[in-house]
Formats: sequence, C-alpha cells, structure tokens
Amino acid sequence: MPSLRFQLLGGVLLGLLAVIVGWSLLLGRSPQSPPPPSEPRASATAGPAAAPGTSSTDATPATPPAVAASRSRGQSDWAFFFRVGDTLSRMSDGAPLGVIVRLERSHVFPDGTGPAYVVRSPDQREVVFDADQLERSARVDTIRELARPPIAPRSR
Repeated sequence: MPSLRFQLLGGVLLGLLAVIVGWSLLLGRSPQSPPPPSEPRASATAGPAAAPGTSSTDATPATPPAVAASRSRGQSDWAFFFRVGDTLSRMSDGAPLGVIVRLERSHVFPDGTGPAYVVRSPDQREVVFDADQLERSARVDTIRELARPPIAPRSR
C-alpha cells in the first residue's frame, strides 16, 4: 500500500490535471456567432404578382454588399507595402491589375481621404485604389528594380 505522501501527491497532480483540462476546454472554445444574414434575392415567385399596368412600389431595393472599413482612411503616415514599378495581380483569381505608377499620400475618395495607389491597367487606363484594400487583395507578380548608377570605387 502506497504511503500517505504518495497518495496525496497523486491526488494533487490529478486535481491539477483536471483543472488544466477544464480551463483549456473553457478558454479554447470560440463563441458561436450567428451566420451573417443572407442578401434578399429577387425572384419571380418571391412576392405577389402585380396587376398588369401597375407599378410595384413595395419592392425593396437591392442593398450593396458591405465593404470592410479601410484602415488607411485618414492616415497621413501610411507605410506603403508596394512600390512604384511593381506589377500586381488579384489574389482571388490571379487576374492582372497592372503596374503601379505612383503613390498618393492623400487622395479624396467618396467616403473620405486616405493614401492610394495609382495603377496603370493592362488597357493603359489609370485606376486609383485605396491603399489598405489593395494591399489586402493584391499580390506582387514582378518587381521592377529601378536602375541605379554603379557605386564608384573608393579613392585612396
């Protein structure tokens, strides 16, 4: 029969193990959030049919999809990730976006002012992108190194 000390030590260790497992189960669980509401879809069978010759005034207008708020809005000291000359493509499908022609510290957008990238698309149009949104959704395909003059050797 084990001594009282070993029984006590075993009991304490089992108790600590139970507490650790309990805390890890409680803290490791993420709170269950309800699924995002689906967008209402217009269909022919969704609502009552309107009489011929009358307009339907009770139809709900389609809401635009929610866009994540830009973290770059109002930032005057934004650290740009891409450089002038980088060729970008979209991360989601790999479609080419174009080449960055310039960076703008403060560009006026419909919902505020913030840093922006000006990108020349493959069809030679210049498109302005919000800096935060472009950095989240684009990747660099090729990096164009700007020509630098060679470093002169030191004179002795």
